[in-house]
Amino acid sequence: MTESRVPARVRRVASEDQARELAAALQRPGRNQPVVVISTPAGRDVPYVDPKRVLDDVAGLAEVVVIPTGDVSWAFSSGMPPDTQVYGGASRVYGTDLEWVHHPRRSPLHFAYSADEDERVRDRLVSDVMRFAVREGIVGAPRSAPDAATTEGKVLGVLGTRALISTEDGGQATVAEELVFSDVALARVLAPGMRVTGVLDPARRLLDIRGMLPDADALRRAVNTTYRVGHVVLGRVEAVEHDAVRIALAPGVVVRVRRAEITSNDLDLLSDLFTPGEVVAARRVPAPLDGLALRLDDVDEAEDEPVPAIALLDDGPPWLELPPPLPIEPPHSSLVEPAESRRLPLVELVETSGPPLVEPVGTTPPSADDSPPTPADLFGPRQPEPVHERPAPDAGPVPTPPGGQRAPTPGDVAAWHAGGHDTLPSPASAASAETPAEPPGKAARDLSLSLDAARAQVSALGKELLDDKVKRHQVELEVDRLLGRVGELTERLERSERRAEQQATALRKARQEAARLRRRLGDAGVEVPEDRHFVDDEEQLRFEVLSEWARAIPAAEKAGRPLAEYTLGSRFLASLTDVEGVSRDRVVWTLVMVLTGLAPGMNGLQVHRLRTGAGGDDPARHRDDGAVCWRVSLQVNTPSARRLHYWKLPGGSYELSRVVLHDDVEP
Repeated sequence: MTESRVPARVRRVASEDQARELAAALQRPGRNQPVVVISTPAGRDVPYVDPKRVLDDVAGLAEVVVIPTGDVSWAFSSGMPPDTQVYGGASRVYGTDLEWVHHPRRSPLHFAYSADEDERVRDRLVSDVMRFAVREGIVGAPRSAPDAATTEGKVLGVLGTRALISTEDGGQATVAEELVFSDVALARVLAPGMRVTGVLDPARRLLDIRGMLPDADALRRAVNTTYRVGHVVLGRVEAVEHDAVRIALAPGVVVRVRRAEITSNDLDLLSDLFTPGEVVAARRVPAPLDGLALRLDDVDEAEDEPVPAIALLDDGPPWLELPPPLPIEPPHSSLVEPAESRRLPLVELVETSGPPLVEPVGTTPPSADDSPPTPADLFGPRQPEPVHERPAPDAGPVPTPPGGQRAPTPGDVAAWHAGGHDTLPSPASAASAETPAEPPGKAARDLSLSLDAARAQVSALGKELLDDKVKRHQVELEVDRLLGRVGELTERLERSERRAEQQATALRKARQEAARLRRRLGDAGVEVPEDRHFVDDEEQLRFEVLSEWARAIPAAEKAGRPLAEYTLGSRFLASLTDVEGVSRDRVVWTLVMVLTGLAPGMNGLQVHRLRTGAGGDDPARHRDDGAVCWRVSLQVNTPSARRLHYWKLPGGSYELSRVVLHDDVEP
């Protein structure tokens, strides 16, 4: 489909047949442009997202379709693959590559909570359209076109995901964030006053500046030139692993920082200290072969001023900046829902995942057009029954007695006597003499019964249709309420995630500050006091084990996970002091896991019997009293990793033997 055939007006789906046709068209291979489908919330005739403004922003790139929630959206949903539907105020962009058919997340769902959400959702829809258009080659010139005509311009300003450019011909153009670095905000690439060069799309006035962007090798050279060994630099957390964090010093220039260069506390979980996307300060340290290496544990952000991050383009802004310190948000009162506001939904909400959902939306009462149809609406006005009438005498209408036969009038009597009769006729004979023959009685009764049955059926169908419409309206209201409830929960979850990110940063900085203070005290010759509560070393250790057990074992499980009886071997306390390189906290925590019986089920502790030799068939070490020696890992994937040896005695008690290095296999 050529650009001129992209619809220039918002299309509205008005019927179920049109909805099914739209579903089929979206799944048809060969479609040439993305389609934006915007649905109306339940109870509203128009969506919260302004479709006309969306169309203005994606003119010539995508079609914009509005579909009402109700029977039409149900027909659309029935023709779409699972998890790709749109209804209830949601919006979605369907790309041309049909990846979304099997991977719905490739076409994310966006909800407008209210009219105030118009701009937010509109920006996301436009961004999705641009992303699809760039990937599918609808916009943007490839780098491999050196003969393409170029246009120079000056950046006037950056607003969100768009930059306004004054071109050399006196016109204006825009630069789209999707046409630059997909994972870097445009304001961190371009700044007012910069000169840019690119290929101009004259129809859409989009300037493609990808030809002037540096590649990964150029960015790596810039990093090596700008950041010297010893500098404190800024990086962006790309991924958090179990034993390392990946930090980007520039897009595509990623350094893997191991746990040892981050924290000395073996109990720290790196996922509790870092959040992907977070900007952190790190120190560049020597690396072999002129490589890049970082460490974070010796950075004092209060005293170590990081060097400015590199610019991705000449005269551009630093691509990273440390965010201003934010206070930790207190728990929001709405996290606990008041009991009086809780309502039991018709449909239980099992889980909340997934796409962002909506706030409660207002519903309007059904209009006159929404009232249930009556039998007359379905079958037309009821026709009067046919009546066979005789011309009435001049005397006027003749009443009919309850028996169903007409009484004789004076005119009848006179006519009867004029005919030579001396007595009056019986009513029956009079009726038979003057009334035409009636249709057979059985046929009349059958016709009457059929008519009554038809009337009853019409009445039942009308009632059933009314009940269905009432139930459907109730379901629509319930769905609307549930969407609002899920939207509220989503907002709470987002607040909780923001607080968790802030707390992770605060925790990491507090740990780093404590470690720096300890090092400074040691460098100054000041003995760092230990948290001792007993003079005797054994009593101190037993206190630490008991305290760790109180912290590590939940209250509800303490009765089932008591500390087993244990004694200290003659060499245990000395080995705990002599063997360096492992924290005392790690040893104490491992002892709690052993003494509560949890250690064998933990893969990281690698509990196994200590054997008399290196072979797997060598017998386990045991003593004459029946005790068996066991070995547990205090560290893994570390040179000379530390181990703990202990004896398990008959009856279930323990004797702690020694803390040793990896190669020490003596009890």
